[in-house]
Formats: sequence, structure tokens, C-alpha cells
Amino acid sequence: MTSVWTVSPERAAAITGARNWTDVRAEHPDAVDAMADGLMLGDAAADAVIAEMYSGRGWAWSDITAALDSPTEISDAPPALRHFLEVATDLPSWFDPALARAGAEAWWRFGSLQSSTLYQSLIYGYRARGFTRPLVATGRLTEGTWDRVVATGRWVTLATAPGMMDPGEPGWSETLRIRLVHAMVRHHLHMHGHWDDEQWGVPINQTYSQLTITAGFLVLPLRVAKDFGIHYTRADMEAMTHLWRWVGWVMGIEEHRLPRNFGDARRTDRIAQDFRLEPPPESRELVKALLDDGYRTNLGLPGPLNDIVHVLSRPFLRTLFESVSARWVDDEVATAMGLRSTPMHHLVTLARPAIRSREIARWFGLLGSEHAVARRELRFVTSRLGLDLRRIASNRYDSADKGHLETVA
Repeated sequence: MTSVWTVSPERAAAITGARNWTDVRAEHPDAVDAMADGLMLGDAAADAVIAEMYSGRGWAWSDITAALDSPTEISDAPPALRHFLEVATDLPSWFDPALARAGAEAWWRFGSLQSSTLYQSLIYGYRARGFTRPLVATGRLTEGTWDRVVATGRWVTLATAPGMMDPGEPGWSETLRIRLVHAMVRHHLHMHGHWDDEQWGVPINQTYSQLTITAGFLVLPLRVAKDFGIHYTRADMEAMTHLWRWVGWVMGIEEHRLPRNFGDARRTDRIAQDFRLEPPPESRELVKALLDDGYRTNLGLPGPLNDIVHVLSRPFLRTLFESVSARWVDDEVATAMGLRSTPMHHLVTLARPAIRSREIARWFGLLGSEHAVARRELRFVTSRLGLDLRRIASNRYDSADKGHLETVA
């Protein structure tokens, strides 16, 4: 799918709030023009499914989500849903399942750290108007913060767990499910008059989706990992890029907006960083809610004891998360978002010797095979998220799992 829009630099600047859009465009004209056009593009295939559902000519939401778990059994599906699943199962020529699995194995060798960078990924999004406006318009600005963090963490885990993103597997079907939830948000905002495309661009548009996947979920976590002293080989970086390229494709991002290699991903991230964005006022509320309610202390103690530990440790953890998060945000943006840095951010530097020692042990095979390390990290994170991958892989979801995963939007 190619863009048919031509959005002027002035209009793109007004939509995004990027004060230097024209200057960045002068350095990267083709990429920035594509981003400008992407501000006015949603996801036609997903949007058609939701329009069909609400028109009464399509299946109910429960039937649609069931179809995602059995995408080959769609002969009686309504036209828009059948087209959506046919497109989703018509794999791009570049997709290499083995390379995507290699990317997942590399990602999960440090999975516990990668899962913690979710907070940085969310803060990365909060600095942009296009990320915060849908939350404001749907009345979900600060409510359900913990549920949103857990749901996003569960989806990232499913999308990156080795083998789970293969076509027809749970990570793949959940990514399609979230894609349709995004379409449902767009439908809701447009139908109820809560959104002005001319002023704000299309909600959850192609450009913001591109930046979320490439910069927020791929490049930023790897930048954080590098700061901690973690080393990835070139092959690791390319495999992880392939994995996230595939995730983005399944999520409905146009193919030409996805990175073909890690160099592409870094260029997209660099362009995003070059934009001088003025964080919207709501970003302060979102960051505050994330720091206040975006984590839980879980030491595996009985419920009441764990609650006491959480209450007692909360002031320290809040200051720690705030300070460390400010480390990877420009000072001007951090101030605008209400992030305050303290000397505690140097704990990242102090952690490097321990991480390097772990790396040496891993290189000598003292931690087991690479596969064993990745699986151990995955088990640790899934236990904290309340995910049972064996049950999920058997497609035995219960209603709580599905509802929790859908709150990611």
C-alpha cells in the first residue's frame, strides 16, 4: 500500500508540534515526507473489519477474535474480515521465520532487562501529541495505568518469545487482535466526534505506529542495553531488527515504513530524535501516573506481606525509576514531562561490572547454552506477568487473559 496523501511541512509541524519539522526535512527529505503523509493514514484493512462489525453485516467481536486463533477456517467469514485474514496470512517474501526466532533468542538472553525498558518505551511515546491525544479523547488518560503496563508487557512478551510470533501462533494472533483494537479506537473517536483528522492527523496513524515499533520498541531498548554494558553482535542486531520488522508488518504498518536492517532502524530513530517536540500538557499526568501506579513490588511473599513491602519500597522505587528514566530523555523534554533526575541514575553505571561479569560467565558457558539462558529469562518475566506460555501456546485462553491483553490499546 502506498500513500496517496501529500501533507505539507507546515501542516505536519502543526499536527505533531515539531518546531523544526522543516529543518529536519531538509536533512532527510524522503523519509520525513513519508512521515508527513503517514500522519493521515490509518489501517484500511483493519478499519474495514470494524466498520463491518458495527454496521451489523459482520461478526461480533468474540467471533472475530476466535477467527484470529484459527485463521485458516474463515470460509464463512464476512468479506472484510476474510480479506483482513487473507492479507495477514499472505506472508511477505522477505520474512524468514528462522531469522525471527534467532532475533527472539537474542532478545531474551537479557529478557528481564528488556522487559524493564517498557517504561522507557511508554515515556518515549508520552512526549508526542499523537500518542497522548487518543488517551485523552477516550477518557483513559491516567486510569488503569497498571493494567496498561501489564497488558503491554504481556503483548511484548508474546510477540518476542521464541516461536510465538510465527504465523498462527499466540503472539501473531494477539498482534492482529491489538491491530483491530486500534481500528476500534479510530472508529470510536470518529463516530462520536471526539477527533479532528485535519487538526490532529488520523488517530494511531501509520507514522506514530512506525515510530512506536522501530524507535520505541526496538532501538530505544537496545540503546538502554548498551548503556548498561550489554554487547550484541551484528548478527544479533540484524536478527532482532528482522523480528520487530515482522511484528510491525503484522501490526499493519506499511512495508516501506519498516526497517530493512538495523541501520535503517537507527536512521528512523535519529530522525525522531532530531524533531524538537514540545510535550503536551497531558504528558506530565501520564508520566506521574506511570511512576505512581506503573509497577508492583513482587517478592513472591503471601499477599498481605507483599503489599506491605510494596508500600514501604514505593518511595524509593519511584525515585529510582524517575531518575533512571530521565537518563535517556533530553533534559528539556524531561523537564517538560516532569521527570526529575537525581544521582541515583548513576546506578546504571554501577551495574555495569555485574552485567559484564554475567556476560563473561555466559561466554564461557557457565550459565548454560544460549537457548537455556533465554528460556530462563523468559520464565522469570512470564512468572511476574502471570503468563503461562504452555497454556497459551495450546490456545486455551480464559476470558481474563483475553480481556487483559486487549487493554494494551
